[in-house]
Amino acid sequence: METDSPGGGGGGTLLVLQPKSLRSFTTNDEYLYAMKEDLAEWFACLYKLVVDAETFLQVLETGVVLCRHANEVQHFFKERRQQGQPLEMRSYFVRTVPEGQVICRDGVKPGTFQARDNVSNFITWCRNLGIPDVLRFETDDLVLRKNEKSVILCLLELARVGAKLGMLAPTLVQMEQEIDEEIESGEPPKQIKTCDMKSLDEL
Repeated sequence: METDSPGGGGGGTLLVLQPKSLRSFTTNDEYLYAMKEDLAEWFACLYKLVVDAETFLQVLETGVVLCRHANEVQHFFKERRQQGQPLEMRSYFVRTVPEGQVICRDGVKPGTFQARDNVSNFITWCRNLGIPDVLRFETDDLVLRKNEKSVILCLLELARVGAKLGMLAPTLVQMEQEIDEEIESGEPPKQIKTCDMKSLDEL
């Protein structure tokens, strides 16, 4: 398996495991698209959305789904803490989850001030969470599609934070965790969870 990062300039082949097959990527754009597919499926599972890789950024551009997810992470963290469950973050960047509802205006139209404000509130929450500048995106990166890669990498990092709290994670993040666990324990990895699962509304 090649180790070229999606943002790197290497020309090697990128291999990404899926539950039933190997997929080979010869360009960073192909790998980026695969990450977007994985994130789209993840959001669809969590929030019962009709979304795929082609419509993913369009679904996110009002900021409503992003703010909802931020509030779900906070709710999950608070609930686990109240239950006395251990919450070891094991993150280079994030030590705890900030409290306080992320303000969001529902029913806004894409490109409006209200939509941009929603996205900005989400980005501010990511900064308060501890996600570094190099892994955060700017409002125009999503709203005007100026930097799709930054949006995807930020959401993957947020998924890693949620996974460390015990939340459902995209397949790529599950794979990362299972590889780390296998290296640490020397035991075979667990089976990767697919989309046959309850949404957050059903948990």
